[in-house]
Amino acid sequence: MADFQTAARPYARAFFELALEQSRLDDWQNGLQLAAAVAADADMKALLEQPDLLPRELGELFLSVLAGAGLESDSDFENAVRLLAENSRLAALPAIAALYATLKQEAEGKIEVQVRSAQALTTEQQEQIAQNMAKRLGKKVNLIAEIDESLIAGAVITAGDLVIDGSASGRIEKLVHAVNR
Repeated sequence: MADFQTAARPYARAFFELALEQSRLDDWQNGLQLAAAVAADADMKALLEQPDLLPRELGELFLSVLAGAGLESDSDFENAVRLLAENSRLAALPAIAALYATLKQEAEGKIEVQVRSAQALTTEQQEQIAQNMAKRLGKKVNLIAEIDESLIAGAVITAGDLVIDGSASGRIEKLVHAVNR
């Protein structure tokens, strides 16, 4: 997905601006999430790599799969999918959907904060981290907690571009780097 981040950014921004103009942020997010799931499917990935399909055919095939998966007909969204197909960017849909979700959260004054910790966090710890991050970032926080035993102890908090590494493995890595200088 990292390969598609640069290519996905202008599409996500354009789709977000169109959805904002139409007051349909949630509809577009739902459509993009469904399209991203279809694009991430192994069979669809293989199909997207077929050189003998014309972009127009691929776009129509992709739209038919989306319709079969329950996507309601929307001419603007269908045209967006066709545009992605014409520009060979259907495989970038997972990255586009993720960037769109980030833009939507920013517009709503929200941010997703990921906490990876060596041990499970208590509810109180999660609430405290959420409160502290909300105060620091000035946004409503959606906290996602994960366990990562490779951290040894402590936690790594990620919110957009902000990374706070309070893990033992991070401290050891910094120490090793300092010693090797």
